[in-house]
Amino acid sequence: MACSKTSDTDRANTQTAAATTSDGYTRVNEGDYPDAPVQIVKFSDYQCPACGYFVPIEKKLKEEYGDKINIVTKHFPLSMHPYAHVAARSVEAARKQGKYLEMHYKIFDGQETWSKGNAETIFIGYAQDIGLDVEQFKKDMNSAEMNKIVMEDRKEGVELGIRSTPTFFINGNLVEKNPSTVNGFKILIDQYLD
Repeated sequence: MACSKTSDTDRANTQTAAATTSDGYTRVNEGDYPDAPVQIVKFSDYQCPACGYFVPIEKKLKEEYGDKINIVTKHFPLSMHPYAHVAARSVEAARKQGKYLEMHYKIFDGQETWSKGNAETIFIGYAQDIGLDVEQFKKDMNSAEMNKIVMEDRKEGVELGIRSTPTFFINGNLVEKNPSTVNGFKILIDQYLD
């Protein structure tokens, strides 16, 4: 289950991913554990239905494994999804106000609605719903800083040869075939905990 990119980028030889941007900034989702023995990096597109499918799995894994796993989401908006880029910028704008996960989940929960149009207006409503300073959110959402974060993630994904979303790396190793269940992910994660 994946959303595919429309270009023919070849898969790169590099099969690792890091949770750090080129300027040395490490993005860790609120509640995650940067020193966890299992590091999961997920390249995702907020408008991709397959990415939305994995959100309940992600929540369950966090609940079951606690501080044994750290999940870092990297942005990989696909050209076939016209609102994915603004969704990613919106999540990063919320992160600046300490509400990354709240916006992350809100955007995925409302994916079916905002994917039809008026995404930016809907995201502003979400910002209000989760208690953000809306004026600051609007400025940040359309700022060069948020765009740079999204584009750096996307560039890293292209360099890694990513062609579809979601794409997962566990402790730097590409997950060749995404499991479709919590138990499928647990099998992969448990290999790194033994």
